[in-house]
Amino acid sequence: MIGIEEQQKTHFPTTVFPLMLHFLAPFKWYAAAFVLCAMVSGLYGVFNSVLLKVVIDSLDQMAEASTIMSVIFWPALFFVINFEVHNLTWRGIAFINGKVQPVIKNNIISETFAYVCKHSHRYFQDTLSGKISNNINVLATNMERAIHEILMHIIRCFVLLLGALVSMYSVHPVFFWGLFTWVFVFCVISWFLSKNIIRLSDDYAESESLVTGQIVDSVSNAQNMRLFSRSAYESFYIAKALTLMKDKFQKKQWFLLKFHLVQGFSQTLMLAFMMYTLIRLKTEGLVTVGDFALILSLSIDLAFTLWWVTEQVDYLNDAVGKCNQSLRVLFTPIEIQDSPKAKALSVKKGEIVFDKVQFEYQGVAPLFQNKSVKINSGSKVGLVGYSGSGKSTFVNLILRLFDVTSGRVLIDDQDIREVTQDSLRNAIGMIPQDPSLFHRSLEDNIRYGRLEATHEEVVTAAKRAHAHEFIKLLPETYGSLVGERGVKLSGGQRQRIAIARAILKNAPILILDEATSQLDSVTESLIQSSLWDLMQNKTTIVIAHRLSTLLHMDRILVFDHGKIVEDGRHEALLTKGQLYKTLWDAQVGGFLPDKKT
Repeated sequence: MIGIEEQQKTHFPTTVFPLMLHFLAPFKWYAAAFVLCAMVSGLYGVFNSVLLKVVIDSLDQMAEASTIMSVIFWPALFFVINFEVHNLTWRGIAFINGKVQPVIKNNIISETFAYVCKHSHRYFQDTLSGKISNNINVLATNMERAIHEILMHIIRCFVLLLGALVSMYSVHPVFFWGLFTWVFVFCVISWFLSKNIIRLSDDYAESESLVTGQIVDSVSNAQNMRLFSRSAYESFYIAKALTLMKDKFQKKQWFLLKFHLVQGFSQTLMLAFMMYTLIRLKTEGLVTVGDFALILSLSIDLAFTLWWVTEQVDYLNDAVGKCNQSLRVLFTPIEIQDSPKAKALSVKKGEIVFDKVQFEYQGVAPLFQNKSVKINSGSKVGLVGYSGSGKSTFVNLILRLFDVTSGRVLIDDQDIREVTQDSLRNAIGMIPQDPSLFHRSLEDNIRYGRLEATHEEVVTAAKRAHAHEFIKLLPETYGSLVGERGVKLSGGQRQRIAIARAILKNAPILILDEATSQLDSVTESLIQSSLWDLMQNKTTIVIAHRLSTLLHMDRILVFDHGKIVEDGRHEALLTKGQLYKTLWDAQVGGFLPDKKT
């Protein structure tokens, strides 16, 4: 499997068949051997029928029984050898599949996951996580199936068809032209009808993805479902998607039923033609008994093989339809990309500048218009305002989770669009209001801030965040699993883990989104001192809903509808008697109201 760094540099096609070739490219010799085995396997039926013809004709023409062994020995021997060669080719195909198949599937998943990880914040807001994970698995499973199973049968059938045409021509041209005409008509009709199968499979795959996404959405909100006694409603909600999936499946299956009925009838007509022509030519003395065996065995073998392969083509179309649906979900254009000449961000001071920034969300009126503000290096700046006033957007633009419509965001005079996203975010420590944890150990979650950290450094960070107190009481201490999104921990415990993670990261720029909002007052007072130590010599931005946390800020920016309407220290803003004073007076229990009253 390719490494992480190589994944991040990989650019690969986003359509099905070029994507297959991309994943097969590292295994070209295995692929060549695979094709060769499939071709040899396809010749089995041809050699089998030809040898059978030779044996029957030899027996029919022999005058003395004593010569039987000498006449049919070699054809009989080759008949047995042909069977063993056929057996060995299948074992060869199985060996190649066992060697290469899991590696290719892993590469499909890992490269697709690496691509998806590059998507913007907006993409993950708009797309259900269950839908994303389901489509990655669907893509890998169906592409693997197409490469290793379906294409093998198509190659075998193609070789069998060529061998059958040549063999039939050697008996009489009428069989060649009869078979060629039937195969041509059969394939052309199947090809045109298969387009409907791709479309129907695509629709069905999309309905499957919808069901998976809704199930994951409901399960991940199991607590809400219980609190509001809405299990029946969730079942009803999912039932609508299940009904749609059933309808899409039945529509596809009814079409396939009619399609295969027509195919089967055409094969019956082909066999009837071969039988009639053989009888007529036999009465004219133009074919032998062995020719009967050759033509009929090849016709039956080819008819069933082509029928089987037609089903494989149906499966291929089904797989392609599912892959197309997954590709549309996963391989949408990446909204925010590194510039081709992007360099790593170098943070020496931590000065942040918004230079005539304009920004708007899609389909929404502009939030920021010609915004310019400078945050000095090492300063501690609070952001306050009603919900929706632009505080989180301000921070998200610094993190480049969204790109500005116009203007620039600078860090130490470097436009963040001209530096790599990884280096930008590595330079920023973020403690969100509602932190989400991985379903991994507590140590792994804390070490996420700095992967190379030692166990001792993890413990030190946990102690500074006052998380060590509850961690040491757990049966497996730092090895304890936290559950999906940290569900086994309380909100305050999750927040302390997030703080420990930020302490361990020790980035030069720090952003706190009400980092102590879920802590009890005793723990908060302890952690505030740790956070204050962490803020030293760092440019710090604090989004606050509890204004008491901003009393010692160097500066407070008051937001209102995307504009900074006030700028100053706590005491000075209170003296002005404007919006900040209104917010301060309106607080109950130290929190801001959600909106103006």
